Amino acid sequence: MNSSSLFGSSFFGSSLLNRGVLLALSLLAFVPNALAQTTTVTVMTGSQAQQAYSVTFDGRPRVSQVIDQGRVLVAQKSQNMLAHTTDVIYWQGAGLFEHSVSGENDALLADVTTKLAALAERWQDDEEKLSAVNSLSEFLASSTFQTRITVELDHDFYLAGSKVNPLVEGELTLLLPPRPNHVWVVGAVATSTDAVFSPSHVADDYLDIANTLNIFGISDVSVIQPGGKLETHQVAYWNGIPKNIAPGAVVYVPFQGLPSALKSLNRDIPRLLQHRVM
Repeated sequence: MNSSSLFGSSFFGSSLLNRGVLLALSLLAFVPNALAQTTTVTVMTGSQAQQAYSVTFDGRPRVSQVIDQGRVLVAQKSQNMLAHTTDVIYWQGAGLFEHSVSGENDALLADVTTKLAALAERWQDDEEKLSAVNSLSEFLASSTFQTRITVELDHDFYLAGSKVNPLVEGELTLLLPPRPNHVWVVGAVATSTDAVFSPSHVADDYLDIANTLNIFGISDVSVIQPGGKLETHQVAYWNGIPKNIAPGAVVYVPFQGLPSALKSLNRDIPRLLQHRVM
């Protein structure tokens, strides 16, 4: 075989390859837009908000893009918009959630609900304890739970040029609430209490406001900060360490004297509350 025939064969093969590439690119151009991946974000400001806003992104946006679009919407719709969006949005209480509860969290919610019902039956002859269990069950039933995505949600954090800026996808909820003026106290209390926030108060002060059931004293409580962070606050006279509690936090007072089959409630309820939207 001579050199000219080699060249001709190579050229012919190359032409077929190029035509194949062009054909593939042409077919891709006709793929319906409906098949393209999109990310939908529902922007909410709280349970009392009259309207939620929806933003759709092509593909997977960065967290900073989601936050930026959300804050613009909230600032534009706020009737009392002030000089800076930090006056409108309580970033410490912001949350980004997957719309649907994950299998793990769905199972956790179902398990907690079932165990609280069993506990109410076990304590049906103790009016005070029964009231506490029923009040907590009502609080959880009136709450919205979704799977929290653990990312930084302060707009200024990304303005500073952070290199930590992950991609997100799917159907999401972005909670950008105004600053609340309360702290919830739930669990082993006569009734779930919406206590007025005070910057000088620590966990023990909120326990004094709520009517707790713990007759043997309380050594520690679980605090779910408004951003979803779970903390243990020591409150006894012999181990008390004052820690800050932010507006919108939930203080969970553990139950004493739980039946052995239900003791996991004191661990599982705080874990569940980390995924509470509102």
